[in-house]
Amino acid sequence: MNGPDRQSGVAVPDGETLFRSLFGQVAVGIAVGSLDGRFLRVNEALCRLLGYGEQELLQKSFEDITHDDDRQASRDFQNELLTTSQSRVYEKRYLSKDGSTVWVRITGTLVRDRSGAPQCSVALIHDITEVKLAEEALKASESRFRRMVDMSSDWYWVQDENFRFVDLPGVEKRGLGQDVFVGKARWELPGLAPLPEKVWQQHRDKLERHEPFSDFVYVAADGKGEMRYLSVTGEPIFDALGKFKGYHGVGKDVTEKARGLKDLEDSEERYRMLFDIHPRPMWVVENKTLRFLAVNQAAVDHYGYSREEFLSMTAEQLRPPEDIAQLLKDFQDPSRSYMQRVARHRKKNGEQINVEIVSFNLAFDGRPARLGVINDVTDRLKAEQRSRELEARYQALIESRKDHG
Repeated sequence: MNGPDRQSGVAVPDGETLFRSLFGQVAVGIAVGSLDGRFLRVNEALCRLLGYGEQELLQKSFEDITHDDDRQASRDFQNELLTTSQSRVYEKRYLSKDGSTVWVRITGTLVRDRSGAPQCSVALIHDITEVKLAEEALKASESRFRRMVDMSSDWYWVQDENFRFVDLPGVEKRGLGQDVFVGKARWELPGLAPLPEKVWQQHRDKLERHEPFSDFVYVAADGKGEMRYLSVTGEPIFDALGKFKGYHGVGKDVTEKARGLKDLEDSEERYRMLFDIHPRPMWVVENKTLRFLAVNQAAVDHYGYSREEFLSMTAEQLRPPEDIAQLLKDFQDPSRSYMQRVARHRKKNGEQINVEIVSFNLAFDGRPARLGVINDVTDRLKAEQRSRELEARYQALIESRKDHG
């Protein structure tokens, strides 16, 4: 029988009526269990979550539908409830009727009579499968990134907002301790070989603009005093509010690619060597005819054309037909400053890739031409798209949780 609330005078349903209403209407799974772990009562939301009918679930125990790897943890949780008067929360995996895994977060409590003797357990069961899948995808992505760093670089580095090194795990491979680097900017490091100030200034300008950079090559002494050619790639770090926090990236020793070459002194020979051993595809294209005038080995390796094939081609042959108009327009730019563009290229095997091109105009053998450095960003764009999809799913899940109280 309903009775009035003493403070408001509004009639409040009795306990059983109120319980039945909440039990049947909430979107969260609810289960009442016996002390030995069998289902005594389940609501419709839990049945939908697990794919069982109500009577099917009532024939089972919690352990019957618990993932094998989580059964001991489930028993420990049940025993913990028997020894406390407070609710407990933990996560586990259930197996639905079709055999699929369902991750849940359970808030459990023990119902006791007036003497304190336990009578039954009550559990609120939240579906967190989407959250777990997002977490696992993120961990897998981080693991792939770590493996990529391990395979493609010799050390990892982090700089603060003033471009001074704060951490360089793996730099010991160069025979130097981190103390040689920490607190210094790259151009302040000891043992640097001469490099035109213009080159360092261009590097500093890019950092000041907080732009990513690829394969900046310079020469420095290792722990034994031997000069080594070093290639570094980095990207800016921003906090959640978009504030610039510094840079991080990877470094690689590319000296072996330069072995056998004579000692280089003047700047023209220095840059020709850097062109030849640069780890990114590089080429020179004549502005008027778009013919390739020079390509490095990295371009040959990445695109699949021989050097002779490249030198018989034009830049148009790497582009899809619908992109050629933009290519011609780009080559009409007479600027002497660096240009950065995104484009689509085709390899010799027909594979289409997305690339970032950093280029500038120059005179090559007396002819107006353009030197380009190519960065294949196909995998990065796919990873970013996947990350955006996961983030959207996660945000949708959060909003859904809010909508359900």
